[in-house]
Amino acid sequence: MKRPLILGLAVLLAAPAAVYAHGPSRQMVVKETAINAPADKVWSLIEDFFAISRWNPEVPQCTADGNGTGAVRTITLKNGQALQEKLVKHQPENRTMQYVLVEPNPDAMPINTLGTTLSVREADGGAVVEWKCAFYRSFPGPTPPPELSDEAATAAVTKLVDAGLAGLKALAEQ
Repeated sequence: MKRPLILGLAVLLAAPAAVYAHGPSRQMVVKETAINAPADKVWSLIEDFFAISRWNPEVPQCTADGNGTGAVRTITLKNGQALQEKLVKHQPENRTMQYVLVEPNPDAMPINTLGTTLSVREADGGAVVEWKCAFYRSFPGPTPPPELSDEAATAAVTKLVDAGLAGLKALAEQ
């Protein structure tokens, strides 16, 4: 009789510790913008995985390594820091691409992982670009410093996406 009571008490005492031991949770940024240009024209601006520096003002430089699926690009952000991203899916017939972060660089962006889908669809005589990002912050523990928090990671990803969508819209609508 004592053993189940002791075991039950141990579980009750350990439960709060398990809650506080929780690490980062998955974050998402999903944005879309309508562009007054044909979907094929918009796709032609972004289908080249290495063309991001032409339309995203947050990425002044991009270098290429490889071609097609599996290619890796190194993007240099306005803060001078670089990130490497790998193209994992490229579907021109669906106007969709997916890429992932190769290796984190918290000085560039406070994220540990990043999976992105960028797509273009026809809508109302123009196009809609959707940019979905799923990521985890770079700080693994339960109480990150402010600059490595979920909020900081979400703000950094949002800044990159918002600038990219605005830049793409401006370029496509010229």
